[in-house]
Amino acid sequence: MTPRRAPTMPLFGRQHGGALLPAVLLLLLMASAALVTSGHLAAGHRTGGRSIAALAQAREALIGYAFSYPELQHDGQGIGYLPCPDKTNSGSVSLGACNARDHGAFGRFPHRTLGLPVLRDHHGQCLWYAVAGSVKHNPKPLALNWDSPGQFRIVSPSGRAISGTEHDVIAVILAPGAALPGQIRPTGAQRCPGSTSASDDLPVYLDRPYDADITGNIDIVHGEPEASINDIAAWITVDELFNTLRRRSDFPGMIDGLLNAASTALQSRLSDPIPDGGTAFLAAQAETIIGNRAHGRLPDGATLGVEEAAVYDNWRDQLRFVACMDDSACLTATLTDSALSTPVSATETCRALVLFGGERLRGNKPQRRSAGTERADSGQYLEGMNHVSFVSGTGDYAGYRHYAIADPHQPASEDLIRCIP
Repeated sequence: MTPRRAPTMPLFGRQHGGALLPAVLLLLLMASAALVTSGHLAAGHRTGGRSIAALAQAREALIGYAFSYPELQHDGQGIGYLPCPDKTNSGSVSLGACNARDHGAFGRFPHRTLGLPVLRDHHGQCLWYAVAGSVKHNPKPLALNWDSPGQFRIVSPSGRAISGTEHDVIAVILAPGAALPGQIRPTGAQRCPGSTSASDDLPVYLDRPYDADITGNIDIVHGEPEASINDIAAWITVDELFNTLRRRSDFPGMIDGLLNAASTALQSRLSDPIPDGGTAFLAAQAETIIGNRAHGRLPDGATLGVEEAAVYDNWRDQLRFVACMDDSACLTATLTDSALSTPVSATETCRALVLFGGERLRGNKPQRRSAGTERADSGQYLEGMNHVSFVSGTGDYAGYRHYAIADPHQPASEDLIRCIP
């Protein structure tokens, strides 16, 4: 059976690019200031002002690109995508520059794609750039959200981790500095020094062997000027990226739109007029059926019948459902409007619930959602009584109806719930 397309609300509270531009510029200025004073340029006071400025400008341009991706002639697509590198020394992204899906890519920094002049370090060398397969814009990953894994870890020349113990960096910009002994750099009339092949030029500009096609996690070395390894790095983690992206004024509306779209489509499937349509759907999609309750992860947008499936699919791993197999209102949920609202709750009885896990918990008992086994574990998304009820098949649920950021410095980890009466 071809799934019916359920009517849904738009997943984004749409804004035109002009309305977003002042916010983008403000955020980029903040990002630039933060970079100069952060550990991202641990050797910054010795790299020279030109390198600091070039790396800061490149980093803020990447964040701005991800922030404004739907407005950059990508209507109907999600936020967070980063450009592929320049593989041909043209300053622009070329066809096939990002390798296969989920592979990372290494090349020169694509300044023209980002609307920038040539960016050079303090030795006049153009910048280099690596992007993780989990966030690159072509071919896009199957999902992109605040849990997308990185591929890079930044280390010192001795191998000490600088960016953290995990490979959670999604983009790295490198200033190559002066040529070291044995690095014979090609000449030519290109926009940047070097040949038209980034793959050929990588070993003579960067000081450790890096592949242009990155198939797994790798360490990238952050060196020091005038040292035996003099590549200087700036980088972006997925948490840093989404700390900026969630400042979009339409971000809460996007999350609410996801929940609206998922619950509307699920309600349509449960009300399918075909004999046993709803029961058959639950039996096919449930990961567990305990008594009268079916529990599981929601299917992809095409199967569920969600409009704007590309955006929904980016966030689908955050969603779970629980439903009554006999179509009764066997579920109870105590709901408060949002984490910013007056704490007045109401109890609702429901045929089904759509659950959204929110941002992962950090701190002493963090939630981990990088590996496939972690993303399959409902305990990495739901907390407290919601997780107990979900895995046991008994008990009630409680949460918020709408996404809100109560503290801009903390993850909004509260469980969100939609009730299907």
